[in-house]
Amino acid sequence: MAMFRSIVRAEAHVRTNYFNSLSLSSKLDQLGRCRFMGKNEFADGVSKLKDKNIVIIGCGAQGLNQGLNMRDSGCNVSYALRKDAIESKRQSFLNASTNGFKVGTYEQLVPSADLVCNLTPDKQHTSVVLAVMPHMKKNATLSYSHGFNIVEEGMKIREDLTVVMVAPKCPGTEVREEYKRGFGVPTLIAVHPENDPLGEGLDIAK
Repeated sequence: MAMFRSIVRAEAHVRTNYFNSLSLSSKLDQLGRCRFMGKNEFADGVSKLKDKNIVIIGCGAQGLNQGLNMRDSGCNVSYALRKDAIESKRQSFLNASTNGFKVGTYEQLVPSADLVCNLTPDKQHTSVVLAVMPHMKKNATLSYSHGFNIVEEGMKIREDLTVVMVAPKCPGTEVREEYKRGFGVPTLIAVHPENDPLGEGLDIAK
């Protein structure tokens, strides 16, 4: 019974809406920072990531296509999947391996990652982050493509980790096709105000 109560308390804590927990002044401050970004702000391309080890969690439509785009841009990309997904050769494993990516378990790949991109479905975010975060090295970056886990569920991330969001507003296949045409898609980017210890979040997200 004591264990059950502990689990319930932890679950309730995880699902606290982050934005609603802020004071009115903090909400207004964060909303006031929202803006359109100019093309010149992206002039450096992926230079911030060129010498970094990028590990993507999940290899569905967004995971695969974002990974292909990053690799074609000169980034070092690999995929970390659950051990059972690898052993049973699930679609996520096939997506990554047949496209020539290195594939391994969380334990094998995450400890050396500078940037971990959580591109799993929203409903898996909490369990995935709880499984991955203990393996992440100090001052690494955790990236999302959807803010649900942080904003709606109030997921607490280690203070030394940078947390960013890069959220394309279209399906993963379109992300890939527009990249191949030399274009991009409308995308929201954000930096967690409480998880940017080195002040590099925006440069990483861009």
